[in-house]
Amino acid sequence: MQKTSLAIASAGAFVAALSTSLVAVSAPVIARDLAATPADVSWVLSAYLLAVSSLLALAGKLADVLGRKRVYLTGFVFFVAGAAMCAAARDLFALVGARVLQGAGAAMLMAVGPAIVTRAVPPAARARSLGIQLAATYLGLTLGPSAGGLLAAEIGWHAVFVTIAGAGAIGLAVSIARLPADTPNDRASLGLGALDLPGAALFALGLSALLVALKRTHEDGWTGRPVLLVGALSLVTFAIFARHCALHASPLLPLGLFRKPAFAFGVLGATLLYAVTFMLAYLLPFQLQRHAGLSPAHAGLFMTAQPATMAVVAPLSGAIADRWGPRVPSAAGMLAIAGGMAAVASSSGAPDTRLVLSLALVGVGAGLFVAPNTALVMGAAPRERQATAAAMAATARNVGMALGIAVAASLDRSIGFRGALFVATGLGVLGALVGVVRPVAASGAA
Repeated sequence: MQKTSLAIASAGAFVAALSTSLVAVSAPVIARDLAATPADVSWVLSAYLLAVSSLLALAGKLADVLGRKRVYLTGFVFFVAGAAMCAAARDLFALVGARVLQGAGAAMLMAVGPAIVTRAVPPAARARSLGIQLAATYLGLTLGPSAGGLLAAEIGWHAVFVTIAGAGAIGLAVSIARLPADTPNDRASLGLGALDLPGAALFALGLSALLVALKRTHEDGWTGRPVLLVGALSLVTFAIFARHCALHASPLLPLGLFRKPAFAFGVLGATLLYAVTFMLAYLLPFQLQRHAGLSPAHAGLFMTAQPATMAVVAPLSGAIADRWGPRVPSAAGMLAIAGGMAAVASSSGAPDTRLVLSLALVGVGAGLFVAPNTALVMGAAPRERQATAAAMAATARNVGMALGIAVAASLDRSIGFRGALFVATGLGVLGALVGVVRPVAASGAA
C-alpha cells in the first residue's frame, strides 16, 4: 500500500510539474504567435498559478471532508479537460481561461498528493518518501524544458498542451485503478457546510489584486496611481480575510497552525524558495530565445540543468533530514540558490558552460531545501488535518511562484535581467536565514 500510494501521488506531481515546465519554455513562442507582449503572455503562467493558489486550501479541506481519493480523481479530470481546452485555444483570452480550469485541477492534485504520502508511510520514512515524490516533480520539470522547446519549435505550442492532456489522462487511469480507497478514519468529522467559500473568495480577490498591481507597474511604475489603488485593495482584502479566518468556526486557512513555529517558518521558506526560482524560470527563456538567439529547443536544453540536478538531490536531502534534521539542508540549499542566481546574473545568461553550472547549483540548492521543508510542515499538522496542511503549504509555494513571475516581469523592464536576478539573490540569502532560524524555533516549541 505504501509503494502504491507513493507511486500514485508521484504521478500527480509529475504531470503538474510537466505542465509548468512545458509551458514556461514555450512562452516566447506563444507571445510571438498570438502577437502578445511578454507581460501579457505571463498571464498564461500566472492565471494557472492564481487558480492553484486560490483553490488549494479549499481543495485540501474538501479532501478532508469527502476523502482524498475522490478529490484526487476529480483533480485529474479538471486538469485533463483544461489542458485539452488550452490545446484548442485560438487567442490569448481563451488560453488564459482554459489555464484557470487546468489550475483548478492541479490544485486538487497538489493539495492531496503529499497527504496521501504522509498518511501511507510511517513518520521515520516521511521525509525520504516525500523526497521521492519530489523527485517525480523534478523529473517533470527536467523533461519539460527540452520537450516543450522541441514541441513548440517543430509542431507549435498547441502540441505542448496535447502532451500535457495525454500525460494527465494516463495518470487518471492509473489512479482510478490503483489508488487505495479512504477509510472512515481518514476523514474529518465535518460536513460540506464547513467549507469556507467566502474565505476562498476573499483570498482569491486579494491575490488577484496583488498580481494585477505588480503587473501594472509595467505601464504605471511602482508609484503610479492605478498600482497604488489596486495594491491598497489587495491589502484591505487580505486584512478582511485574516479577520474572517480568526472569527470563522472552520476557516479556509486555520491560523492556529501558524502558531507552530515549524509550520510558520516552513511556509515562509517555501514562499521565498519558489519566488526566487520562478523569477529565473520566467526570465531565462526570453533571455535565451530573444536576446541570445537560441531556438526554443536549444533554450530548453540549457534550462534542463536545474531540474535535472534537483531530481538527483531531492531524495538524498530527504534521507539527510531524516537522520540529522532540516537545519543543514535548508540553510545550505538556500545559500546554493543565492549563489547560483548571482552567477547567472553575472554572466547575463550567456548560453555557455558557466550557465549550465550556475543552473545546476540552483538545482542543488532547491533539491536540498524542499524535501526537509515539506516534511517539517506536514509533521507539524495533526493527522486529521493533513490534507489541509498540505494545501496550505502548496498554497505558499504557488503564491511564491505567482509573485516571482509578476515581480520578475516588472523588474526586468525597470532594472533588466541582471538586476532582477540580483534581487532574487538577496531573497535567497533571506531564505537561508529562515532555514537557520526555523529549526531553533521548532525545537523551542516542542
